[in-house]
This record gives sequence, structure tokens and C-alpha cells, in this order.
Amino acid sequence: MSHAKHGGRVWTAAAAVVSMIAIIVLFAAIVLCPWALPVDSTTVRASAVASKVGQRQVIAYCPSRMVLPDDASYGDSAYRTSEGNMTSSARYAAFGAVYASQSEPFGVTDGGSSTGQDSTTLKDTDPTDSSNVITASGDVNTSASLFTTQLLDSAQGSGAAAAIASWATKGDIRGLSAASCQTPALQSRFVLSDSATGSSHQLIIANPSSKSTAVQVRIWGTKSAGALSLSTGSTVTVDARSQTVFDLSAAAPGQDGLYVVVSSEQTPVASIVRSVKVSGLTAHGSDYETAATQESKTLTFPSVSEGDRVRLYIHAAHDGDASVHWLGGGKDSKHSFKADRVTVIDLGQAAKGALGLTVDASQPVVAAISVTRAAQGGQQDFMMVNAARFDRHAAAALPGSVTAEVTVVSRASRQSEVTIAGYDDKGRQVGSKKVTVPAEGAARLPVSQIGDNVAVIATADGKDAGFGVRLSQKAVQDAKLAGVAHLDATSLMPRRETIRADKDMSLVR
Repeated sequence: MSHAKHGGRVWTAAAAVVSMIAIIVLFAAIVLCPWALPVDSTTVRASAVASKVGQRQVIAYCPSRMVLPDDASYGDSAYRTSEGNMTSSARYAAFGAVYASQSEPFGVTDGGSSTGQDSTTLKDTDPTDSSNVITASGDVNTSASLFTTQLLDSAQGSGAAAAIASWATKGDIRGLSAASCQTPALQSRFVLSDSATGSSHQLIIANPSSKSTAVQVRIWGTKSAGALSLSTGSTVTVDARSQTVFDLSAAAPGQDGLYVVVSSEQTPVASIVRSVKVSGLTAHGSDYETAATQESKTLTFPSVSEGDRVRLYIHAAHDGDASVHWLGGGKDSKHSFKADRVTVIDLGQAAKGALGLTVDASQPVVAAISVTRAAQGGQQDFMMVNAARFDRHAAAALPGSVTAEVTVVSRASRQSEVTIAGYDDKGRQVGSKKVTVPAEGAARLPVSQIGDNVAVIATADGKDAGFGVRLSQKAVQDAKLAGVAHLDATSLMPRRETIRADKDMSLVR
């Protein structure tokens, strides 16, 4: 019996020792190797959550009609500058599943008085039509306008396009000007013609948001490398729901060309340049310049015609060479450009059959071309043309009272076909036309060949093709005046981003 008790005590002691060792091992494991997913861990990241979002609100700023940079009424009336019979037209279009679309006056007139323009709501006047296009028209005679579209879905082929045109047959800015309305951005870049005596470039900065923003303006010229030191300062404040004008010609006078970068700190702004050229009492044209395309080694420019005087303006970060290839007709040429300044290349008159040109550069460049036409008595008109954008879906709204020709350019290595659909001012499709474009070439189509009373055009198969629209105006032509203007195509591709969220409990203390 005593042996049994003694054996029991031995086993009890052994069990206690084993239990103690197990507890010590478990405690060490907890301290040295924490559980993989403790409830309140501050060291372990949970799995990321990703969500795709698409833009469903599209905003575009449309400038007011063309005006003189200085309309002072001092001096002998025979020598005063005059805007003559300047008038304007505007067209707005929305595509796809649209919840609401409206244009409204923005800001005040250049004279500072309140605007008299009315808001315009785009409506589907024919619900049985399957085109999913709604339009409206108006003018920008008394103020700029803001075009806002709310989409139900962010999809290919959905979006909005708007454009304005301004023309006169009398006064000191005789001719034609036009522009596609501009979407706000945090940064925009412009390539402009000269700022010599008689040339005016006014940068219009519009802030459609509900808070003010500081905007920095940097300018490069042709005379020296690097950004210029501006006598007028380089920062302006734009109040909420307001616009301001920055005089680029006064800030950087005497240059043969300008490269301008506009950067907003707090909120996206819409920027456009209003340019006027006058030599004494002779009109040398006016134009609206829109933001240039992204820098690239290959840029293609549409909307050139036989007899145009063409100049190429290039800005690059490094020295390089550029080969110019005419589309449709003309002799190719090679040129050099300097780093960190604007290089101006006079390409002379466009040859017979010319429709555009392609620039192949050894370094990425930002570029634009100027196209000038002359008439009797020395009167001239000009337009600045940006490189074409290549989007699968794109559109252009055509202002009223103008005649339009579409130039399609292709970057494909083989012949391709692009279908251009036309819609009238009620949004009804009135026709479509297939355009055959040579490999890395161009083709031109008068809009009148698409259908009757075309107010809007759109493409849906332009992955390797882009287009521009060249405008003319009957009253200007009948007055035997030069009148040229260009509209960029507006992308109808959805803007989408992926938003990722990561849980990091180390932020919780």
C-alpha cells in the first residue's frame, strides 16, 4: 500500500512538472510568435479593397465671342480700332445615357456688366430616335458659357462636346475664329505664335468650382533657353465661379513663338488663349488657341489645304531633329530644334493635295502649327492647329452658320476605314459616311456629304485614326475675306480610375 501511495506521488509530481513545462512553452510561443490574426493586432495589414470609378459629370468652358484686346475710344475716330459686326454661334451636344445637360452663362462680359444670356437645357425632342444624342444651340455674344452634363453611366461613346465660332466682315478683326470648349484641368500647355508688336495673346482662366485657386503661369520663348522672367508676375488668383485674363504678350513681348504652362494649385481650371493680330489698320486675323496634346515623338496635324502658309512651333526638353512629312502632297524636310525653348520652322506654302502633316522627332516634343490665308488688300486670317488625338470614340459639335470639312488622319500601317455619323440640331442621325484613309495618311470629307443640316459628327472606330474640323463662313467668303478656323475632336472615351483602400491597423493606437 505504501508503495502505491509513493508511486502516485511520483506520477503527480511528474505530471505537475510536465504541465509547468507546457505552460512555459505556450507562454513563450505567445510572446515570441503572436497569432496570425489577433483581434486587435496593430502590426498586420488586412487585404486591400479595390473599386473602379468613372467620371459621370462632364464640364466644358466656352469663351465669349472674339473681342479686341484694347477697345479704348480715345483719339481720332478715323483711327480707332473697331470690332465691327462681330457675332457668334455656339453648339452643345451630349451623347449616351444622359441624366441632365445644360449650358449657362459664366462670368460677366469683358466690359464688366452682367450677362443677358439665358440658360439652355438640352432635351430629347424625339424619344423614338435611337441615336442617344441631344443638342442645343445658342451664342456667346455677351458672355462665356459653362456646359455641364450629368451622365447615368461612364461608358465608351458617352460624354459631351461643344464648340463656338465668332466672325466679322467689318472692323479690325475681320475673319473667322472657333474653338472646341475646354474641360478643366490642373495643368494645361499651349504652343502659340509670335508676341511681336501688333500681336496679342490673352490667356483666359476660368474656375467653375466653388473655391478659389492660385494659378501659376510659366512662359518659354524663342530668344533664350529656360522659362522667362515675367515682368507682370507669374501667379494669379482666380475666384470661385469666376474667370480672369492674363496678358501673355505683355508678360513675354518680342518672341517669335511661345510655350505656356498653366498650373492650378487647388482645383482644375479651364484655360484658353484669345489671339488677335493687327498691322496698323489691317486685320491679320484672330483665333482661339486650345491646350496642346501631350508631348510625343510622333505628332500628326490635320486641316491643311493647298495654298496655306504653314509654320511649325516646337518645344522640347532636349536638342533634337524633326522630320516633316506632308500628307497628300508636298516635299518632306528635316529640321533641328533647340532644348528648352521654342523653335519656329517655316514650312512655306502647302502644295497641291496637301491635307496635313506628320512630325517625327528624335526627342519628345510639344508642338502646334499655324495656318495663314491671305486676301485682297493685305487682310489675313490664321488658325493654330494642335496634333490630332487618337480615340476610339470622338465627336465634334459644329456651330451654326459655318461650313465644315473633316480631315481624318491615320497612324495605322495599313489602309483603314472610318465611319463618320452626322446628327442634326434635334439630335437625329441624318446620315453616315465611310472614309477610306491610306496607311499613315489622310482623307478629307465635306460634312455636307454626310447628310443634310449636320450639326454634330461622331466616330466610333477611330482607334488608330483621329480627325480635325476645318471651318469656313459664307458671309466672310462673300466679302472676299480670308477666314479660317479649326476645331479639335472631343474624346468620348470614359475617364476611369481604380481606387484602392488598405486597412493598416498600425494607424490605430
